[in-house]
Amino acid sequence: MSLDMPAYLETRRQFLANRAAFPVAELAKYAGQWVAWSPDGTRIAASAPSPELLDGLLEANGEDPASCVVEGIPDADALLGEADGSAA
Repeated sequence: MSLDMPAYLETRRQFLANRAAFPVAELAKYAGQWVAWSPDGTRIAASAPSPELLDGLLEANGEDPASCVVEGIPDADALLGEADGSAA
């Protein structure tokens, strides 16, 4: 199967724009979870406590797991870096 690069890049551009515009308050509901974004980034297609569980949930919801983007949403206790900006 050949990749249609222009179509892929447009889908990716749309995803990035929509993901950036997703409401923070809505995303906060998934703190500590793994989420699978819809291919266009407008909604969360599934969530689970571990990424291994997402494929089954996506398939059960009629989504193609290969088309969704998986992201871990840190909880309130997550430490993303030191005060000086270095990684922990």
